Amino acid sequence: MSKTRLKLIIWFILTILAFGGVFFAIQQVARLVAYFQEGADPASALNIVPNVPPDLKVRLTWLPDDPDTGREMEPFTRTQIQSAYLRAWLQWNISYLRGEPYGLTTYFVGPALEAVNESVTSVAAQGWRVEQTDLSHELQLHLYSADGSIVSFTDHNARVVQLVRNETGQLVATAETTATFDVMMFLEDGNWRVRHWVRVDGDLVDVAGKTAVSPLPSFVQQEGTHLVVNGRSFQVRGINYYPQATPWDLFWPNYNGELIDQDLTRIQQLGLNTIRIFVPFDQFGGADVNPEMVARLTDLLDRAQAHDLKVIVTLFDFRTKYDLLLWPHTDRHLEGILPALAEHPAILAWDLKNEPDLDYDTADPVWVNEWLAHTARLARELDPNHLVTIGWSTPEAAQTLADVVDFVSFHYYREAEMLGEVYATLKTAVSDRPIILTEFGLSTWNSPFFPGGHTEAEQAAYYAQVLSFAETAEMGWLAWTLYDFEHVPGGVAGQLPWRSGPQRRYGLLRPDGSMKPAGEILLSATPATSPSWQARFKPFWITAVLVMGIFISIVWQAGRIYRQRQ
Repeated sequence: MSKTRLKLIIWFILTILAFGGVFFAIQQVARLVAYFQEGADPASALNIVPNVPPDLKVRLTWLPDDPDTGREMEPFTRTQIQSAYLRAWLQWNISYLRGEPYGLTTYFVGPALEAVNESVTSVAAQGWRVEQTDLSHELQLHLYSADGSIVSFTDHNARVVQLVRNETGQLVATAETTATFDVMMFLEDGNWRVRHWVRVDGDLVDVAGKTAVSPLPSFVQQEGTHLVVNGRSFQVRGINYYPQATPWDLFWPNYNGELIDQDLTRIQQLGLNTIRIFVPFDQFGGADVNPEMVARLTDLLDRAQAHDLKVIVTLFDFRTKYDLLLWPHTDRHLEGILPALAEHPAILAWDLKNEPDLDYDTADPVWVNEWLAHTARLARELDPNHLVTIGWSTPEAAQTLADVVDFVSFHYYREAEMLGEVYATLKTAVSDRPIILTEFGLSTWNSPFFPGGHTEAEQAAYYAQVLSFAETAEMGWLAWTLYDFEHVPGGVAGQLPWRSGPQRRYGLLRPDGSMKPAGEILLSATPATSPSWQARFKPFWITAVLVMGIFISIVWQAGRIYRQRQ
């Protein structure tokens, strides 16, 4: 091969590679431009860490600036400063969780950096662990330098939660405080960093404390071990409510006010005075509450008021995340709902969480209980007019945090005969406030293939026993539930038929709307007789008898054939 031909081949290969490189570069630029045009965050495309993560929901507000701050601060600069300040707090919180300084040099410098490094390393050196989150800040600007590189402000009412564990992981201290910090930040290399950060003072928050208010007489109030309305004792007699065709996660997206009215009329006809409903955290917008959902909740409360029914509103339904850094999300959720309804007369109480003790298996029980105590405090701050409770899944769990609620709530699905004993134990532990049974019931689901079902007669007898004891003990109650359902989401009871099946048949009303005998118990207020043996003879046992008969027949036939061949 000649040298000329060899050179041409080499140049040809190089030209192809060059064109390929240019094409690849153009393709990547085009993808990047398209990425930005789709509304994506440029920082994520360029792998730049943003000042504040988009899901950081810590509340920061600016108080009026000092009269003379040196120069007026531009809105863009103010946004930069508050973003950098919030991210500095977040980085400090994360460093505590990691047990080592982590990314602090990005947001701190000078004396402030030395102080936060020391706070983290000294705790880690002792083998202790601090879990910390900040919830809200109120900044007041004092100085903004003429060259725009120095800013000084005071952080008033910085709300901070801390949990401290020893070297064995045991919780040794918890604290929720409001503190004041004097802060100075410098603009360096295009980034605002905290240079001076001095805590001036701080106070512990009384989590169990109540705000002194005088609610309207028509609002339900706690007086000792009783609830009162208009100066008269109020015993809760109610029911947990979902519309028949749209229970659980289908309720609020398919809200139908006219249908609600019809159901509330039936509830009223049953002689009941209270309903309990559920507000799913995500469906209502999470940290950014959807005003349309609040409007639907308000409409339901208005209709309940027109039917002379009180409402227990259960919050944070299906919310199972209690991580400390996520507490600002739930704070913002409360702020989006409670103030708007703080003066609604139909609300009996805010139930902060349905069966939180069931979340102990997937979340740190310390976080769960501390979050409940914190949320109770914030709920009273946002709405001092209405009562607060927690819907525990068992009477044993209901002893937890009894001192932070206005009345104790528990659920009960065991034998009716044992209710008196467990109630007496709970009453001994909690003797200074009302106790309400906010869920009880017996399913009438029966299957030819699975044991454990119950008949409608058994359900009626169960209701009669529970209600008889409740009246004797002057204990409020709410049954589960008004309707039988055809649809039960998998997240409620799972997909297994022996779990989802019973959940469909707890209602007082059958799928066709007719009333079961248990509903008649509410109307007649007379005890039900014990179910006869016919009422106890369930489809499963019929199947079992048939299978046994077939088995015996097969064995008998096999034996007969065997004897004939002998």
